[in-house]
Amino acid sequence: RESLLTSAQPFEAPNWTRDGQALVYNSGGRLYRYDLAAQAASQIDTGAIVRNNNDHVLSFDGKMLGVSIHTPDDGGRSVVYKLPAKGGAPVRMTRNSPSYFHGWSPDGKWMVYTGGRKETPDAKADKYDIYKIPADGGDEIRLTNSPGLSDGPEFSPDGQWIYFNSTRSGLMQLWRMRPDGSGQEMVTNDAWNNWFP
Repeated sequence: RESLLTSAQPFEAPNWTRDGQALVYNSGGRLYRYDLAAQAASQIDTGAIVRNNNDHVLSFDGKMLGVSIHTPDDGGRSVVYKLPAKGGAPVRMTRNSPSYFHGWSPDGKWMVYTGGRKETPDAKADKYDIYKIPADGGDEIRLTNSPGLSDGPEFSPDGQWIYFNSTRSGLMQLWRMRPDGSGQEMVTNDAWNNWFP
């Protein structure tokens, strides 16, 4: 095996670009594109949002990038933005925080994420469930509402399912549901914690 990149600065979560020519990764809260042919990294212009928390996903067509950013305006809590994959002006997608981005629908019309929301105004802790929001903007739609944590939503390539993980049955197991939140069913059922389909 040959190393593609070594660095004294940690880097995380490399994602292949759609054309297979580069990797997009996070380092120190900033996003970089590593060109495989040139064997060089360049910083992706994300405007004023420079505290990426490692959640960054390219759209299925490779043109857009969804990211989770910790913002001072939200008390350091994470919110979801989108921007062109090659860099450019970011657009805030979620009003509520914390929100952690995980995936795009194959047609690019929806973004899915994990959101921590107070169940009641006097609740001490956030309840984490799966939400979706139109990629053109709008109100979030809650897709899960079960005991425990639900996290890591990803669309299947055919757009028929959203896979996610949940502790609703005890240990963290993989689940799936239809894009409207219906038909929730367990996919794994073993003695292990299964994360991030």
